[in-house]
Amino acid sequence: MLDALKSQDTGSVSYVKGGRDREIRIELDPERMQAFKVTLDQVRKLISAANISSPLGTQVQSDKNLKLSFNGFLTTEDDLKRLIVGGSSTGRPIYLGDIAHVVDAPPTERDKLARFAYGPADSRFGKSTLKEMPAVTIAVAKKRGTNAVFFANALLKRVSRLQKQIVPEGIDVVVTRNDGKKADDAVNLLIEHLGIAVLSVFIVAALFLGLKEAVIIGTTVPLILSLTLGSVFLFGLTINRVTLFALIMSLGLVVDAAIVVIENIHRNYSKLRKGDKRKCTVNATNEIGNPTNLATVAVMAVFVSLLPILSGMPGQYFRPVGITVPIAMAASLLVAYCVVPWAANRWLKTVRGEHQEEHETSPRLQRIYRSVLTPFIDNARWRNYLFAVVMGLIALSSLQPLWQYIRPCGVSGPQSFFGVETSLLLKDNTNTFNITIDMPETTPLERTDQLTREIGEILQHNPEVMNYQTTLGEAGIIDFNGMLRGATSKSGPYVGEIRVNLTDKKIRHVSSIVIARKLREQITPIAARYPGCSVRVVEDPPGPPMRAMVMAEIYGQDLQQIRGITDLVTSEFKKTFDMIEIKSSEVEDIPENKLAIDHEKAAISGVTAGEVALALRRLVDGETMGSMHIQNEENVVPIRLQVPRRHHIDPNLLSRITLTNQRGQQIALSELVHVVPSVADRPIQHKDGERVVFVGGEISQTSQIYAVIDLNKRLGKLQLPTGTRLVTDNLGPYKSDPDTINGPILLWEGEMRLMLDTYRDLIFALVLAVVCIFLILVAYYQSFRVPAIAMAAMPLSLVGIFPGHWLMNKSFSATSMVGVIALAGVVVRSSLLIIDFVNDYCEHGMTLRDAILEAGAVRLRPITLTALAIIFGSLIMLTDPVFSGLAISLIFGTAASTILTIFVVPLLLYVGLRKKMEMSGKTAEHIEEAR
Repeated sequence: MLDALKSQDTGSVSYVKGGRDREIRIELDPERMQAFKVTLDQVRKLISAANISSPLGTQVQSDKNLKLSFNGFLTTEDDLKRLIVGGSSTGRPIYLGDIAHVVDAPPTERDKLARFAYGPADSRFGKSTLKEMPAVTIAVAKKRGTNAVFFANALLKRVSRLQKQIVPEGIDVVVTRNDGKKADDAVNLLIEHLGIAVLSVFIVAALFLGLKEAVIIGTTVPLILSLTLGSVFLFGLTINRVTLFALIMSLGLVVDAAIVVIENIHRNYSKLRKGDKRKCTVNATNEIGNPTNLATVAVMAVFVSLLPILSGMPGQYFRPVGITVPIAMAASLLVAYCVVPWAANRWLKTVRGEHQEEHETSPRLQRIYRSVLTPFIDNARWRNYLFAVVMGLIALSSLQPLWQYIRPCGVSGPQSFFGVETSLLLKDNTNTFNITIDMPETTPLERTDQLTREIGEILQHNPEVMNYQTTLGEAGIIDFNGMLRGATSKSGPYVGEIRVNLTDKKIRHVSSIVIARKLREQITPIAARYPGCSVRVVEDPPGPPMRAMVMAEIYGQDLQQIRGITDLVTSEFKKTFDMIEIKSSEVEDIPENKLAIDHEKAAISGVTAGEVALALRRLVDGETMGSMHIQNEENVVPIRLQVPRRHHIDPNLLSRITLTNQRGQQIALSELVHVVPSVADRPIQHKDGERVVFVGGEISQTSQIYAVIDLNKRLGKLQLPTGTRLVTDNLGPYKSDPDTINGPILLWEGEMRLMLDTYRDLIFALVLAVVCIFLILVAYYQSFRVPAIAMAAMPLSLVGIFPGHWLMNKSFSATSMVGVIALAGVVVRSSLLIIDFVNDYCEHGMTLRDAILEAGAVRLRPITLTALAIIFGSLIMLTDPVFSGLAISLIFGTAASTILTIFVVPLLLYVGLRKKMEMSGKTAEHIEEAR
């Protein structure tokens, strides 16, 4: 099957894992060898000499050149059995079959195992006589740049055809992992969400403006998305989960320009009794051009700032967002200025109803707005009260993520009431997870197998388990998470993995997060019966994977001192709230029997140390003596020479195995070596050129940040045997290098370090975006005061962001921070619309007071519309565990900022410009001169 699948040109690495290969095994019998006086060296030399072929040249015969070759290859099991290895005293030849058992079969001494089992969720569960069946896995990867969906579908079609042709009856072919289907499901779901978001925006526009206006806005969406997808293709981006979420996130933003344009055209049409409709359309579009341009450039600057600052894996993860959203915003501006005015001029009517007025809701909203805002403009005390309330709300909201750090009972423990957790990324509800098993290195395969079977019994009773695959002696089929956790290098009888596949999350009512949590509780008492073992339930991470959520790296020059510190750190890990699955890279001592050579006896006997070491290696581990050349055999069939393990327990074995010295004398190994009980050297790990030991742990339900801060506080007080305290570091904005000159040091890595790097870069990106927006506004308004007032809307969004996370019971994550950065550009739009109209009204002779009231009332509807578009366009992202934080920031931040902006910004504008007028000695009627 593998050969047939390899021919697919879009395929990359492919291999088979599990099962046993065919071999020709020569099992020597030491007693018979001693009886027939045949040595191991004799057998080796004769097998090597007998299994040979060689070209002999050419010969001219009958006027033709013929090739000549010697064919002495061994081709059958009987060829080996009939191989003469010596002669008896009676003259009878001694065959290899007389001193060894020749077997043509897979190896019987197993060092690796692979099994598969159906779970209760599969209809085939319980129909086999075996709960866990032997299994072999074929793994095939695609080439970079290949469409995963097309590749997987083509591959499975081949498998289906091969199954009918070459797979025997009674063998099941099951797809245990299909990344193509995973990608296809994710894309289809996101496209479905995109459609729902578009429909939501269409309904909002229809309710506020009318059906034709909504159709125009809805028409702009596919145009903008088409332009965006065509453009991002040039940047080398593919259609993946992050790209599609960037499109969904940008949906509420890209219709903003179209909504503002169509709303202003709609408003001007309703007042147009006579005149040129075409000119009215152009003027209405031009009227809102400057604030729309400024707002769009501000949003583009915000997301472009992510590209140069975000580094490492977070940079790669959020790169599609930093490219897709700015391109979508530029496309939205193009469509809003070209398509929307044309469509409005062609399809909309200037007469709207009998009285040629706007929708009745608009004047009503304007009257309500004026009645609410007027008292605050006219009464300074009320204004100050409002400013104080808003500042109090910002302070109270900002306290929510900080309360865990400053509360009286300390940072450790469950999340405090009204507090908001801070984390990197939230866990995702997936269809699979992995169970990794690490036993003490002295554990035989049978003992590891016993533990995995007990865990399998638990899985057999879980109704959500579709199937599971057990791998012993090595890592299972590797994935991205396993690569970064170092699973590729894991091998040995003490290593095991169980890959668990669940029912599809579309039909499953229980999250994989809950299933994994309950499974940990069930596995804990089982693992307790196997001292020294580490069983971890590893869930696929939503973002960049890492070795552990909480990871302490202990550096030092004295290995014994490092190991002592490791034990203390591991003990503190176990005392930490919500800490589970603690694992140290420090292994236990492994007993070792060292066979030491007597150099003096070896020299007298004419045997070198190399010959003794080679003989012992062949005795214990065996030796491959070439290959059997069997016709029509696909794989190489090795000829393996070994002494069966059952003879290894014989204390007289060394006396029965002899070496031949240069004088032809037989020297027993027992005369040259003796056994010295010892302990094997522990492995020494290095990172950045320093000796290091890793201690890692997982967090069950809370955020890792609190566990690390609590641990760092306790470990910083840890007294070392030298009388000094343990130095801890790497919790600053920049990564610390290990420096052991002054003694051992503990550096924090894992999710905490990645979170610090990500948040540092995101905060820098936010600062860069704010500075860029401010400079753009300063250049446009030729003032520092007005841009500062416009950007006052940014902190107002905090009033909604953290309470929103608290209401939704979600942690503030890195995607939430991306939402905050996005809001920096989004919320300025509302301020700019008000400010620009205030300036315009003042230029036409209005007083500052009347201009502010009129501008706020007139721009109330487009501000509300654009806010609702963002809110309803982002609602669908709430269902995604990873990007729900971004959705919460956008939804609640936009709602809070919009409500406060329409009151706070006009009041700030009134106070700021009035003071400016008073300082310059101007009157309120000449606001433009005051500017």
